[in-house]
Amino acid sequence: ESRRKAAEKVKPSAKLLVRNVAFEANKKEIRELFSAFGELKSVRLPVKQGGKGHRGFAFVEFLTEEEAKAAREALSNSHFYGRHLVIEYSKEGENIEDLREKTKQLFSGLDKK
Repeated sequence: ESRRKAAEKVKPSAKLLVRNVAFEANKKEIRELFSAFGELKSVRLPVKQGGKGHRGFAFVEFLTEEEAKAAREALSNSHFYGRHLVIEYSKEGENIEDLREKTKQLFSGLDKK
């Protein structure tokens, strides 16, 4: 629960972090899903080291914060390829190493429940 509150403290921005993206999904499909809510500036689907497949999360950047907010609100309870999308505002300057550490902490806490 405290993790959820921490995620809500991140300032709204035009850039979203989308977690739990199915490995079957591709950049074009992510773009199509989110473009219904506004004009996209960029979609990044970071790839695994070695280049085989993506890492299960994406960055979706809109032109405006309002568009990002609308997409986050509309899609936060949706499923894509049968997986529940977890959508947060991306922190400015957040990089892949930060996300890797955050995800590790998030999932290590689930094992103890």
